[in-house]
Amino acid sequence: MSTSSVSLLTRELSFAPYDVKWIPCSSRVCTVGATNHGTGKIAVYNLVGKQLELKTETETNAAVRCATITGQTRSLATGDFEGQLQLWDTQRFDIPLISFKAHESIINSIDSYNQPKEPQELVTGSRDGTVKVWDVRQPENAVLTIKSKESTDIWAVAYGQLKGEKVIAVGYENGDIKLFHVNGSQYLWELHVKDGICSIEFNHDKILASTLSGAYVIDIATGKTSEIQSPTTLWSVRHIPQQSQHEANQRTCSFQASHHLCRLEQG
Repeated sequence: MSTSSVSLLTRELSFAPYDVKWIPCSSRVCTVGATNHGTGKIAVYNLVGKQLELKTETETNAAVRCATITGQTRSLATGDFEGQLQLWDTQRFDIPLISFKAHESIINSIDSYNQPKEPQELVTGSRDGTVKVWDVRQPENAVLTIKSKESTDIWAVAYGQLKGEKVIAVGYENGDIKLFHVNGSQYLWELHVKDGICSIEFNHDKILASTLSGAYVIDIATGKTSEIQSPTTLWSVRHIPQQSQHEANQRTCSFQASHHLCRLEQG
């Protein structure tokens, strides 16, 4: 099954974007990426009418590959090309609140687990073939490390829940998608799509995965997929959090790094 998408707005960027996140309870989006001279860029835009207006930005020493919003503080956690994990205040980007070496190679993906009355955690996936879970209260030592049996590059990770249990979705460069049960320390299922997984996220009972040639909506319980076709690589696709469950399943925000564009899509 294929689903078409309609572009709602587009903004040209001065850098190659690798990730995008909606900042909760606001009309702001945060983008991270790399400049032409190899440094990183973090930029926050306001959604005003049918335009994205730049609110604030900063440049970092290393290109930034991924980002996630953490907890009620709405801090920004980022992973870069040198394997560093950093935590930022979204109101000011002069220096990171936390910065340390988390992986031996580039951190391709990062996500946060934000549930009431539970420890705030981060999960990262790297080219070094590992998925690591971090407790934000003591962030410099991983509380869980998942090592792939194969030396496959991990491109995407996401935290979610299945029947009230904590799970992690992992996407690989070869198109594999696996669901890991955290407490049970085992993979529950896996499937394969035709291209590498650029981003992955949970939305109610669905998983949304973007690839080098489009995206897939995956039913968590059955593994049934619906394809969203795209003429270019979708480096990152996100649901709009302000929408209802039905609308959120139909509306996404995507970035096209190859064209230095920010595009909001309904699809």
